[in-house]
Amino acid sequence: MDTLKISLRAAALLLAAAGLALPAAAAGTLDKVRDSGKLSLGYRADTRPFAYTAEEGKAGGFSIALCLKVADALKAELKLPALAVEFVPVTAANRFEALQQGRIDLSCGTDTPTLERRARVDFSIPIFAAGTGALLRSDVDRRLRDALANKPDPAQPVWRGAPGLLTEKVVFAVVGGTTIEKSLIEGLKARRIEVTVAPVADYAAGLQMVRERRAAALFGDRPVLLDAARRGPAGELQVIERAFTREPLALALRRGDDDFRLLVDRSLSRLFRSKDVAALYADHFGAPDATALEFFRFVALPD
Repeated sequence: MDTLKISLRAAALLLAAAGLALPAAAAGTLDKVRDSGKLSLGYRADTRPFAYTAEEGKAGGFSIALCLKVADALKAELKLPALAVEFVPVTAANRFEALQQGRIDLSCGTDTPTLERRARVDFSIPIFAAGTGALLRSDVDRRLRDALANKPDPAQPVWRGAPGLLTEKVVFAVVGGTTIEKSLIEGLKARRIEVTVAPVADYAAGLQMVRERRAAALFGDRPVLLDAARRGPAGELQVIERAFTREPLALALRRGDDDFRLLVDRSLSRLFRSKDVAALYADHFGAPDATALEFFRFVALPD
């Protein structure tokens, strides 16, 4: 009997301990931020104009500006005007892991929602309509440039692997661990094009490969490539006039955190319905055209 009483008491203590641990384990981002007084924003430093390390080591970019709007909404929601905002550098390889482990609360960059990724993290409403582009040296073989631009020479069916042009000796660089890497490999395989795909750690490494002629092209988010070509030496690099894929970009957050996701989507929706979004867009991409403004109106959710 005494043994039974001890066992029951031990079980009760274990259950109580487990019950006490539940709120901490299940605490959402709002509780986490309220308790810590800090919001941690992850960003990739190589995805300008979306996210990058600006002057004095500060984070800048379009996605960063959106996340700061979310931070303002969070300050108001939690009545924490002195809420600290911390920027945490992440990479294409570890950004979702950083979310899952709680090292960051929101990923502010160029994240493409996919069903596979939704098994690990959640996403906000879309923040941009992007697409895959290709950056090359301006003095690259004209036939290769025309092939990538879908303007093949009738006498040289290069997209189908004309001898001496698209072979395993041709290298295409792409940031590893991205949806662009996957779509590039699948697209080449579908067209039976045998080239070497070289995953790189970031855009800077891919740009260096193109500049040094170790890669014929760098594939990536077209706005990022356009910005890189524009900031480089005049006439050195070019981005072909073709989007290989069209993908929505979004902010990523921890999976199953409905309250925080609602706050993020509400903040973005109100911004996208306002006149402020045009000025914010212009700061990073130039004056928006009617299509860009219509995108923001379309994705914004009504109150």
